Amino acid sequence: MNPIDELVSVKEIIVCAGSGGVGKTTIAAAIALRAAMEGKKAAVLTIDPAKRLASSLGLKELSSEPTKVSKRKFTSAGLEPKGELHALMLDTKSTFDKVVLRYAPTAEQAERIINNRFYRNISGTLSGTQEYMAMEKLYELHADGGYDLIVIDTPPTRNALDFLDAPKRLTDFFESRVLRWFLLPYMKASGGIMRIANVAATTFLRIVKKIVGAEVLEDTAEFFGNLEGMYEGFKQRALDVAALLKSDVTSFVVVTSPAEDSVTEATFFATRLNESGLPFGALVVNRVHPSFGEPVEVTPRQLRRLEEGDDRDRLLGKLLTNEGRFRKLVTLEEKNLNSLARRIPRHLWVRVPYLRTEAVDFPGLIEIGDRLFDAKADAV
Repeated sequence: MNPIDELVSVKEIIVCAGSGGVGKTTIAAAIALRAAMEGKKAAVLTIDPAKRLASSLGLKELSSEPTKVSKRKFTSAGLEPKGELHALMLDTKSTFDKVVLRYAPTAEQAERIINNRFYRNISGTLSGTQEYMAMEKLYELHADGGYDLIVIDTPPTRNALDFLDAPKRLTDFFESRVLRWFLLPYMKASGGIMRIANVAATTFLRIVKKIVGAEVLEDTAEFFGNLEGMYEGFKQRALDVAALLKSDVTSFVVVTSPAEDSVTEATFFATRLNESGLPFGALVVNRVHPSFGEPVEVTPRQLRRLEEGDDRDRLLGKLLTNEGRFRKLVTLEEKNLNSLARRIPRHLWVRVPYLRTEAVDFPGLIEIGDRLFDAKADAV
């Protein structure tokens, strides 16, 4: 059985991961589409702010709440889905707001945090926030129990591993004792400003205040002060998400292209998955150039003769030259992939050929899905 097909039949969460530019968003959508065709209620969650997923699904735009893909989109393409397909795009700010509302001891405290200027500035831009909220949204969708399968397209980062580490980095930042120690002179206590004998902090803040201004420091201190009592909630959810990602209901699909950089990233990522105890399900090698039959052996001398001949010979010479260049490209790709085979068994591979056009519409997405699910796993 095709390894992707097997995952769709038994898993509740599929995480598509890999470096940027390898087609993760398209592969994630194609997997969710196939699940809907087979009778599942499926959702695909994208982190990519580009509108490619929305347009490929025939939607004007995506929001942070699931949008159902119209059945007419399927029937107009000659398909009869047995299930449903929903799509949504992560809205980091609104997801963060929900987290604050969940963990704040009181509604008033939550409102103070959400209205805080420092919070408004960092809630969508702080390093690790997007990744943390992506996992938060995934957990929320799964906990609600409304979907048979959730497929998530991981954040477009330079390093595909960032989303594994980012939640911990974010919670560590919120709980930073050093930062809070420096902000103590500005922390409010019992309605007033704490004035303590913290010489180092006061000296440091005097310098920083000249650079960023007193209001920024006060907003920052107020934000951390209002987070009191919420740190454990943040950390516990991060632990819950980590447990979900390691559970039997989840599987990771690594997406790569045959390019050297992408293969290197995929190899590193597969290693990290194994070290972290995360369940690896399949490797999708996207945009592979096919190999057509046996190569035509032509010597440089024979090529020169053809190039110096009549129109028919010159045309044949150009075709043979192009064929030789294409063979070199295919050979290079296979050399790159052979290094990956030492890390990931080939029976877990699925190859998707390089297509002339991107999947920018529903028929294009269907074609990608057909190629993905009809492909046989590589020989062991």
